[in-house]
Parts: sequence; structure tokens; C-alpha cells
Amino acid sequence: GERMFERMKGLYEVRVRDQDAKVGEVKVFLIPGNPGERSLMVDAGFGTRECYEKLKRELEKLGIACSQLDLFITHRHHDHTGMAGTFAKEGTRVFMNPKEDHHAYDCITQKRGEEAVREQEQVLRRVGITRRLEPGLWSKYKEVNQRLMKGQDWYFLTPDFPYEPVSQGQKFSYGDYHLEAVELKGHTYGQTGLLDREHKILFCADQVIDGINPIVPTSYPDEGLLKGYFQSLQWMKENLSDYTLLPAHREPITQVRRVIDRIVFSYLDKAELIKRLITCSRKPMTVKEVAYLAYGIQEDAEDDPDFISHKMMITKTFSCLEYLYGEEFIDREEKEGIFYWKAV
Repeated sequence: GERMFERMKGLYEVRVRDQDAKVGEVKVFLIPGNPGERSLMVDAGFGTRECYEKLKRELEKLGIACSQLDLFITHRHHDHTGMAGTFAKEGTRVFMNPKEDHHAYDCITQKRGEEAVREQEQVLRRVGITRRLEPGLWSKYKEVNQRLMKGQDWYFLTPDFPYEPVSQGQKFSYGDYHLEAVELKGHTYGQTGLLDREHKILFCADQVIDGINPIVPTSYPDEGLLKGYFQSLQWMKENLSDYTLLPAHREPITQVRRVIDRIVFSYLDKAELIKRLITCSRKPMTVKEVAYLAYGIQEDAEDDPDFISHKMMITKTFSCLEYLYGEEFIDREEKEGIFYWKAV
């Protein structure tokens, strides 16, 4: 899998690896344009030298100049946006859904600067991580912030880059491919895929992956992220069951219904467990308390990988709680910025 691979006629797949291997590998797709026309790259991999050199090599092999390249960013996570700023500087046009920018901080994204730190404090308080309630976890978050302030890198830091806004239904054409932008809410608030009705393919980014349940990570109330995810998956089942989905991780998906049913079942299973935990609890619980029970977490995160999976479990729990609350299975109250969840 080290070479560039022609997935379909005129559609190439490049696998780029992360040296730290926390995500492992991500796929970048390339469609060379007809002579004299622009070409497409879907996503920009990791922010590493190796990734940059590999992408440049493959573009050269296909005879694509950066000034004739359009880069479509599906969502603002570090393994999809790594090289966006660098390519932009070299004359590439970058496209992204501006909804991806509506928070400066969330579990898997963090920008540099004051706004992100302010949003983080709100988010942490909301889920029950405050200096008073959870001093150990609180200081771990602060320590990561210190690294960022000093200009060091953090694994989930999302770089800033200039881009042109993309909206639902917008049309793009490259080579023999006629694509339209489709919003895929769930994995992020504004994740957007590209659909080709003639070739029956969807570049689905991290919306559907075979063998992994994509995370729906949020800590913002009343945005209905998990409900939006279910609706999006339902739309895919009804309209794309005979399509090939091209995700950014793992293999293409042809058994669309089977893969989607498995993901939905796993989320509903977790939501059911969380509902039982809350119904049986004698007192209202914070998101952090629910997460520890739902995922069997024993103690606080020590090292970075631990900390990351810990963040993810808390935000997944938040998504499930929000969903249950939206469907009126549980109740929510807020005291001093902290959310407490309880039986109806």
C-alpha cells in the first residue's frame, strides 16, 4: 500500500502515514484534470514533512502543479488538514464548509489562542471538569494549553489556513468526475463529502468507516450532533445503498446498509446503557461521572494517548446524553455552567 493506487479510472488514492501512528494512516484522493484544467485533491493528510514530500511526489507523477490544484477539505481534523496551509501558500485553492469553524475548541480540535482557551474552560465546566471537582484532570488540560502557549505542537492542534467557503449542493468538475458537495453532519458539525451520481461514489471522509465506529464528538448543547448523524446515515441508506463509499480510513465500502446498521446499533446500544445508568442513579450526574461508568474508566489519564482516548469518551458520552435528552428519555439541568443529568 505504499504506492499510489488507481482506485477507479482517473481517480487515485494515496495513503499517508503518521510517524506517531496515533491515527495510523489516512487516504488522500487525487483526480487529475483534463489538459489545461484544474485537478482535485481531497484532504491534506498530516502536518509532517514526510506527508508533504509524499503528496508532492505523487502530484508530480500525475503532472499536477499546485497552482492548478483545488484542495477540498472534508472536515477540520488534524489528519485531514495537515498540509492545507502549505499547499495554499504554493497557490492551491482550498475549499471547506465554514461550519467547521464555528467552535475554536472541541474534543478533537483545538486552535491556538485566547478564544480556544475560553471555549475550553466552558466546555470542561459543562462536562463537570473544574479545578474544584476534578483537580487532576483539570491540570492535565492546563498543561497541554501551556505547551500551546509556548508555541509547541499538540497532537490535535488544527492549523489555520485560508479557504473558500463550500455549501450544500455546490458543483465541482475534474476529469470525468462531476461532484457535488453534501453535508455529512455527525463526526463534525460541518463535515462535507463529495458525491458523484454518475460513477455512484461518495467521498465520505470519516462519516462511515468499516470496522470502526466513527466518533461523534461534541461538548456543545442543543446542536443535535448524534441525531444529525443518524439522519445523515439514514439518508445514505435510502439513497446510496448501491454506491461505493470512499472513506479516509480503511477500505472502500460497498455493503453500505450493513456497515451503517452496525454503526447505528453500536451507538443506540451505548445510549441505552447510559439511559439505564442515569435512571438507576440516586443523584444527578455530570458527563464526566457518566462517562467513567459507561466506559469503565478507572483512573485519570496519565500520558498523552490515554488523555486523548479519555477526551473522546467524555465527548461521546456527551453526544449520547444530548441525544437522550433531545428525545426526552432523560432530563438535564444546569448549575453554574455545569450540566447535571437525571431521570425524567
